[in-house]
This record gives sequence, structure tokens and C-alpha cells, in this order.
Amino acid sequence: MKNLIFLLSFVLFYLPYNDFTAQEMIKTEKIEECNFLNCRLPLCKCSDTDRPMSVHFDDTPMMVSLTFNGVLTSSHSRYIKKILNPLYKNPNGCPIQATFFIAETGNGTTDYCFAQTLFNNNNEIGVSAPKYSCPYTDCDSLGQYFRKWRSDSAEENILKQKKNIANKSRINKSFLRGFRVPFLDQRGNAHFKALKKFGFKYDSSVVVGPEDIKRHNGLRLWPHTMDFPANYSCPTCPTKKSLCNGQSNCSMSSVWIFPLHYLNVESKFPCPTLIRDDIADNRLENKNCLPKELINSTILTDFLVENFKRHYTTNKAPYIINIELSWFDKFGDVLTEALVDFVSKATTVKPDGLVQKTDVYFLSLARILDWIEYPAPLNVIASKWLWDCDGVHFDYDEECDSIKKVMEAAEELEEAKRRNQTARLELHTETLFKNGILSTVIAVFLFSIVNTIENRKTAATVDNIPFLNSVSVCNSSLAV
Repeated sequence: MKNLIFLLSFVLFYLPYNDFTAQEMIKTEKIEECNFLNCRLPLCKCSDTDRPMSVHFDDTPMMVSLTFNGVLTSSHSRYIKKILNPLYKNPNGCPIQATFFIAETGNGTTDYCFAQTLFNNNNEIGVSAPKYSCPYTDCDSLGQYFRKWRSDSAEENILKQKKNIANKSRINKSFLRGFRVPFLDQRGNAHFKALKKFGFKYDSSVVVGPEDIKRHNGLRLWPHTMDFPANYSCPTCPTKKSLCNGQSNCSMSSVWIFPLHYLNVESKFPCPTLIRDDIADNRLENKNCLPKELINSTILTDFLVENFKRHYTTNKAPYIINIELSWFDKFGDVLTEALVDFVSKATTVKPDGLVQKTDVYFLSLARILDWIEYPAPLNVIASKWLWDCDGVHFDYDEECDSIKKVMEAAEELEEAKRRNQTARLELHTETLFKNGILSTVIAVFLFSIVNTIENRKTAATVDNIPFLNSVSVCNSSLAV
């Protein structure tokens, strides 16, 4: 009996915090195979290397996304302005775009004003975390003070940062559609429930490794929904059944995965990121990455171009480039030169042997998802029906004075509301005093307190007089 109670207690305590994965679900129960009959756009897409709706290769745009993650500071703006120069245009005449997953430090260094400027220039703003640190791995060596994200803490952190961006950058929450785990931490998946709960459209944290790329004959994976298990090794990918806790009416079709892919140059230095970070190796396998002492703009450009070609010459799966904003603090000039060189080659009228200009688009992940859900051939995109930029004034040099004025006005309005509430209370109090109502109430209240105290004193005095006590006893005897 004791063993049974212990087992039930363990199950009740452990299950709410367990992160189920697709692989575990496959082992424990039979899952229907994803196919065209049970998974159709725009609500569902299988995890595979196939282009959406089997769009012809020549009609498929080669979509590239520069994605920046971390704490966006004012010192980063000069690099980003060079990379996203409006002179670099997509084939439809619109300037290139990017996605920024904005995090916080807690000490106010995040430049939300510049985030608003980026948003105004047709870039996408996504969500990271209120503290840019690994949520599932002890990256900061905190030891016993490290707290791994669970379902409740993931919800708290993600919602907090979404509100931070919405309030401080003045961006409507409906535009905050994407999320990326800090430092691509691959040791947990509690954040997926939060993404589903708070209406996020996609996650872009999963990394497809060399073995899976090889297993798919060198083809890259297209973004997919989470209705069915991933067709690659994804220890953090939950399934619909595991995430919905068996609810039959639960749908995971609203959450997509934009997978990243390992990079290499000349089949050397396989790495999950463009530049090796200093995070523990048990999070991502980065021991074979290019040593930092060998980094220069030429080799970084080679990395970008060669891996782009692997996407472009095979199945045109979106080429998503992960860029940590902290890299600019140490490799700012080198990294910027490499990115500018790559963008210039891909968007120039004379492509210098790289690609044809007519089908390469630098887009935000949200715009790429728009195309995947509703694929359109290149001639339709070229007519500006999709990915339009009409009415957008591109100016990365605009000052944030207008945004600051809005924020200051909002703060003044809140302060005015507080003052108004205080003034109203004082006015009501004054009115009551004038009418004598409040004075009467206070007098009655004080009289009641004094009367209660006097009654208690009288009772105590009576109890201490022996004569009265004996009289009471006699009376009791006579009564008997």
C-alpha cells in the first residue's frame, strides 16, 4: 500500500513538469503518418524537404532571412544600418528586411526606441526573454541558484518580454508573432506551451544537424507545423498529443517551426552558428566550429555564400541566418563587412556569378511564413501583390524623438490620472466635511470606541469587589 501511495505521489508531482518529446511519443503510442490527406496548407505542413503545394522550382523564390537575437543596444545601430541599407533591394523594388528577437537585461540597456525604428522600416520584431540567458542550461554557472524553465516560468518570462516590447517600443502585440530561445538552448521545450497559449505564430530555435541533412540527401528542411513529429532528430519538439495533454479539440496548427541548419565551408568546421559562442558544449555541439582566432570577413563571407548555394541549388528551402547581437561587441566590423558583402552579391544587378537577382528575397520570417501558407509564383510577387512596401518611408537615421515624446506623454498621462484620483478623493472628503456627514461619522465612531472601553473598565471593577461577588453567591443560594 505504501508503495502504491509513493508511486501515485511521484506521478502527480512529476508529470506536470515533464517535457515530452516527439520521439518519446512515437515509442509509447502509434502516431499517424503525416501526408497530403491529413495535413494541408494553410493550417498544416509536414516536416519534409518538399516545397509548399509542389510549386515548380523556377516559380519558387529563394527566401533569405537575417535573424538577430539578444539585447539590442544603441551601439549596434551603426552596424545594422549598414547591413540593412535601403539601397539593397529585393526584386520587387522593396528594400531588404530582417527579423529581430529582442531580449532584455534588466538594467535598461535594451534600445526599444531603435526597435521601433526597425519596425517602422518594415522589419519584424520578435520575442526572446526578459533576461538573455539559457532557460534550460546553466550557462551562467549559477549552480543551485539556476532555475530551469518549466511551463509556468516559461509563460511568465515570455509574456513579460512580449509586454516589454509592446509597451516600450509601441508595437501592437499582434505584430509580435515569433519567438527564439536565448542562445538556441536545446535542452528543453517548456516554451512551446507558452507560444501556443499567447498566440505566437512560430518558433525558430531548433537546429537540424549534419546527420539529418545527410539523411535527406543534402536537402534542407522547410518550415513545418507541429501537428506531427519532426522528420529529423529534434529532442525538444513536442507533438500535438503531448502538448495538448490528450485534449481532442486542441490544435497545434497555429504554431510553426522555422528550423536552422548546421553550417560548414568546404565540408569543414560544421557549426550550428556562424560564429562559435562560449556557451557550454552540452547545449549545442560546437567543438568543431571555426576557431575564433581564424575569423575574418573573407571566411565569414565564404560561410554565408557557400551555405546559401546549398539551399538555392537544391530545393530552395528558406536560408535562415542566426546572428547573435553580442557578436557585434567583439567582431562588429568583421561581421558587418561579411554580411554587407553577402547581401550585396545577392541583390546586385550583376550577381557576380552568385545567383540571378530575379528570385532572391531578403525577408522577415513572418513574410516568409505568409508565402508558405499561401504560395504564389514569382511573377505574382514581382507585381507587388505580395511583400508590398507601398507607403513605407525607409529611414534608419530618423531620430527617436517622436517615439520618446509618445512615451513621455503616456507617462505624463498616467501621472495625471494618479493626481486626478488623489484630487477627487480630497474633493469628496472636503464635501463630506462641509456637509457635516464625515464629522458625524467620525464622532460616532470615536464615541463607540470610548463607550466600549468604559464598559470594559466597569465590568472589570465589579469583578474585583468581594461584597458584590458574595451578594451574587447569596442570591444564587436563595434562588436554589
